[in-house]
Amino acid sequence: MKTGVSNAQCQTKTICHTWVDDSSAWTKTDFDRDDSWIITLTSDEIDELHQAIQFARRHDRSPGDLTKSDFPLKDFALKLANCLHDVQYARGFVLLRGMAVSECSEEDAELLFRGIGTYLDNAVSQNANGDLLGHVRDSGYADYRGQSDIRGYQTRANLEFHTDVVDVVGLMCLRPAKEGGESLIVSSITVHNELLKLSSPHLGLLYGNFLFDRRGEERAGEPLYFVSPLYSFYEGVLSCRPGLIDYIFSAEKKTGIPLSPAQREALDLFVEQTLRPELQLSMKLQAGDIQLLNNSVILHSRTSFVDHKEAGRKRHLLRLWVNVEHGRPVDPDAFPYRNGVPVKTRLA
Repeated sequence: MKTGVSNAQCQTKTICHTWVDDSSAWTKTDFDRDDSWIITLTSDEIDELHQAIQFARRHDRSPGDLTKSDFPLKDFALKLANCLHDVQYARGFVLLRGMAVSECSEEDAELLFRGIGTYLDNAVSQNANGDLLGHVRDSGYADYRGQSDIRGYQTRANLEFHTDVVDVVGLMCLRPAKEGGESLIVSSITVHNELLKLSSPHLGLLYGNFLFDRRGEERAGEPLYFVSPLYSFYEGVLSCRPGLIDYIFSAEKKTGIPLSPAQREALDLFVEQTLRPELQLSMKLQAGDIQLLNNSVILHSRTSFVDHKEAGRKRHLLRLWVNVEHGRPVDPDAFPYRNGVPVKTRLA
């Protein structure tokens, strides 16, 4: 008989048993009178970015092969470095505002976002095709739940709180939805604190391994899932890296390897904390907004949305996945699926 991932596995993990009290452990009320996380671009910085776009175009660079030298920045590079520090070591998120993307072609917007990404560190693939720049928009799917090979960003459904598999995820809004599609974030460190109060044994199970459905992104001969805990404590630093929890349940169906009742209870408790309104910060992304999130300390979600009928007005965001080589410590054994989605081998 098949058995689930053993609950005893979590006993070999180093578990953080203490309350974490730093700037990454926040609640909504911490920002009721603090909007310092919104960074407004100056006119000089916007001009510098436009000049960098033109430089890349003159040298015939595409978003896929862009390097930092292809996208020269000076003053704005310093602002990005400060933003990345806040994302890595402070609250875990920032929002850059003020870029008039409506004045850019889609190709220029892609150059802009990829160029900014080169100053954050190493962009990694987001799908089996090796795409370094993702397009988040409704691809005609109403929902991802109960589907075998549909990923959440391809739908117009609300997304449960989750992280991506890399250090930093960036989103740039080209066009918002007609209605809905708000971005919601929660501190996974605060969630850990709350779980520590509620049930330390259940929290300990979240340090054990779970199977996550790869949703059709596996290469030939690879399993349909990857293995990862939700929480890890490494070099004295707490990290949380769950994919969509629904992917755990779809992996269970695909593999026939059942979760234990205790694991289900632990996952339910985790989800319940993320849904508490007093822990959530909401952002209504405007055209040109760039959101940067640290996946180790921030869980993100999105409300469902209604789109415009006209193709040129439909909700459209660009996405970057970035790993920061000398950033916040992350256990490579706990999160082996950290370097993006493995690229499938193509036939000539």
